[in-house]
Amino acid sequence: MANETPRLRPEDPSKRGTKIDAPARRPNASRPDFHQLETFLKVSEARSFAAAARQLGVSQPAVSQTIARLEDIYGADLFERRRGSPVTLTPIGQAILPSAKLLLFTVDRQIERALATAQSRAGSLAIGIHPALAFGPLGDALIEIRDECPDVQFQLVEGPPGDLYRRLNEQTLDIMFMALHPDVAGGANVQERLWADPLVAAVPDHHPLTAKVRLRWSDLSSISVILRSNQGDLSDYRALAARMGDLPLNCDLHDVSRGTLIEMVRRGMGATLLLASTTEPRAGITYRPMEDDNAFIWIEAVWPKHDRNPLRHRFLNCVRRHAAARQAAIDLPSPA
Repeated sequence: MANETPRLRPEDPSKRGTKIDAPARRPNASRPDFHQLETFLKVSEARSFAAAARQLGVSQPAVSQTIARLEDIYGADLFERRRGSPVTLTPIGQAILPSAKLLLFTVDRQIERALATAQSRAGSLAIGIHPALAFGPLGDALIEIRDECPDVQFQLVEGPPGDLYRRLNEQTLDIMFMALHPDVAGGANVQERLWADPLVAAVPDHHPLTAKVRLRWSDLSSISVILRSNQGDLSDYRALAARMGDLPLNCDLHDVSRGTLIEMVRRGMGATLLLASTTEPRAGITYRPMEDDNAFIWIEAVWPKHDRNPLRHRFLNCVRRHAAARQAAIDLPSPA
């Protein structure tokens, strides 16, 4: 028949001058292990069973037995063996060499990655933060860890305390840093005070209060105060109201970014309160520290009690160190 596919015939050995194997053996159902593949790579690199045995620190018969078992798995010879000549790969040996190298390389990288993660030199950490806390000790710790461990991956998530706490309990965050969060210690999470951040008032340059070096809560009762209310969060307002006590409070809440709030102050729409660590020079804005009692905010960390992420431990210790240095530089209470 014209379209009949010709049947392949074994090549005549005399035409190649080399031995032609018998038809390939049927591979068995086993799979090679890493030791067998490593031995295969050593023999292919050294081109000698004896040299491979010396590099592996085993006997030559042990190498020969390992290769024999590997050839039984693949159902064919992997090496051409000629007395007095270096061993060479057969076509089947050449076919599996690249994937064997890649497999062992991948496993070695996995082991290195696991070790680096256990030593906090690699890994990932999802951190929830109050929108104002990317500065100060937290920001200093982020920079230090990234400089020391470039392979560490940080994911920062901003949001109101309630939303971040929900994410923490859903295990999509490893740790959260918050201000004005209710006490949640004693349950599934740990809560720790880290540092106290002084409060400062931001007022327009042209406002009469800029004549004072420091402000008191009573000074705020005479002006309009504007605060952020992210997604209906009232924690900032409650904190201010508690500090004002029976003093009059004219306060408007806006669901805007911190930058927009500062711009509103610059345009004379009111004054606002900020953490001292977050203030930056801004044209048209004057900052004045609050000097009354309780004129600071505690910054706290919350994390799962049974957390086993070694990177979280390292990062938190770094934040603690920077927080302690900050507390030592200012006259504020230390964490209990």
